[in-house]
Amino acid sequence: MPVLLRPEVGDAVPKPDLLAATSRLRAAVAALGLGLKTPGVTAARRARQELLRQLDDYVLPRLQRMDAPLLAVIGGSTGAGKSTLTNSLIGREVSRSGVLRPTTRAPVLVHHPFDSGAFLTNRVLPGLARISSEAPEPARPVDVDAPPVTTLRLVPDDRMAPGLAIIDAPDIDSVVAANRDLAVQLFGAADLWIFVTTAARYADAMPWAMLQQAEERGTAVAVVLDRVPPEAMNEVRVHLATLLRERGLASSPMFTIPEIEVADGLLPEGLVTPLYTWLTRLARDQRARDMIVRRTLGGVVASLASRTEALAAAADVQDVTESSLSSDLGQVFDLAGADLERRLADGTVLRGDVLARWQELAGTGDLVRNPDSVAARLRERLAAALVDHPAPLTELTEALGAGVAALIEAETQAAVERVTARWRAQPAGAALLQRRADVDAVSREFRVRLATDAGQWQAGVLELVRPGGRDQGAGSRAATLGAEGAAALLSLVSLSQTAGTAGQKAGAAAVAVAKTLLGAVFGDEAVRSMAASAGGDLTRRGQLLLEIERARLAALLAGTGVRAGSGQALRSCVLAMEEAR
Repeated sequence: MPVLLRPEVGDAVPKPDLLAATSRLRAAVAALGLGLKTPGVTAARRARQELLRQLDDYVLPRLQRMDAPLLAVIGGSTGAGKSTLTNSLIGREVSRSGVLRPTTRAPVLVHHPFDSGAFLTNRVLPGLARISSEAPEPARPVDVDAPPVTTLRLVPDDRMAPGLAIIDAPDIDSVVAANRDLAVQLFGAADLWIFVTTAARYADAMPWAMLQQAEERGTAVAVVLDRVPPEAMNEVRVHLATLLRERGLASSPMFTIPEIEVADGLLPEGLVTPLYTWLTRLARDQRARDMIVRRTLGGVVASLASRTEALAAAADVQDVTESSLSSDLGQVFDLAGADLERRLADGTVLRGDVLARWQELAGTGDLVRNPDSVAARLRERLAAALVDHPAPLTELTEALGAGVAALIEAETQAAVERVTARWRAQPAGAALLQRRADVDAVSREFRVRLATDAGQWQAGVLELVRPGGRDQGAGSRAATLGAEGAAALLSLVSLSQTAGTAGQKAGAAAVAVAKTLLGAVFGDEAVRSMAASAGGDLTRRGQLLLEIERARLAALLAGTGVRAGSGQALRSCVLAMEEAR
């Protein structure tokens, strides 16, 4: 069938300020992160998704084209006869109906051929791909775990009035979760609800929950009371009308269909004529059609303020929670950074294996424990040990590198554990940590960088004591120690720059001897300068290594999508919309 385009009244967009403000609201809602486990967040995520869908499926498309065809959704409870009613309005089977429940899966949109252009694009219901098929969807076994529906079947038919389209929606109480979700989405995309219920089920809670939502949002509703026993027609009509009036829906038209035997899958034409006539009149009467559109659009837009405020409140809770977790992270790592800087300069490393390797290199513990007896004999013995016994020197150098690396790793690991312990004390933090099995241990990236940086630090210390660039006298005197030996001595000094805090007499004595030997070569001022430079370089590297793990945990937190001020951004968008209205 060739596609015929209905002449358009015009493409001008009314209220451009409102359209722009609504678009900004949509962007703010889409950017809203609700990734932390906070009270009520599950409901907030669902509300966010529903709001995004309605903005995309209905509000923005309708604001862009106020003259687009009126879209009516036929929906209701399981077995209410929605598909049969749809088929009867068209006069042929376009939507699968039958005793197997639930029946409808992919929604069917029936429109006049002139209106094809309005629905072939993704202007409305952009998340559903368009398919064209005259035949109803084939019957298939019911699958309660069926995936979400991703298609919308378009059926052009001359019996539909130009300017009107109807969708046969899945059951609002379907046993298939995907069907229920799709039904809610389709209702949110409609200008008009044609709500179908039965004499046996019109008082059920589910239909009234949906109708109450329509009333709260100002949506235009028509009610079809199906399968009414003829003898109870008046009684049921009066009772339903009373319920509608009590719930603010007194102006909703009501159509009744008696309980009859359906022979060929279609209701007798006379039973659907009142509804068909009413819908056709709406499509042809510009004023009546505009009233329906503006009522529903105005109601939905008015509801955006309260719905957005609920999201903004949830965003505020997320913001506070994220700030608390971020504060824990910052406090712990700031303290860890200060502690690491202190321990890299207070002689902590000069214990255990480092001290043992030093004493082995010096040849005797007595020399180390008597720094005041530094004389030519002491200098000669240490110089000989440094130059003539490379194995002990290598072991000392390796012990220094390993000691520095161990200290940095221990401080970093402790910081990580303190952060995760604090986070686990909060439900949001505990849920966040469950996303990563290895979150309590330092990362592989940290370990690789640590090994590299420890070696680079030692290479930098070696460059500081090389004779190149220094006066010739110092260079010749340094030769008596050897560059590697002088570097080892300078490392000892740089790791114990905080006087009196080494914590061990032997370690302090080792540093005193190292200072004496280096001072004799380079001068005391030069030694202090080189030690400060070596110590500063090590501190900088240690802080950068800490930052790797801080950034890793911060990235985990950033992955929740929570951004400061999101709630206020939503409120600002709503305020702009209210001003535009």
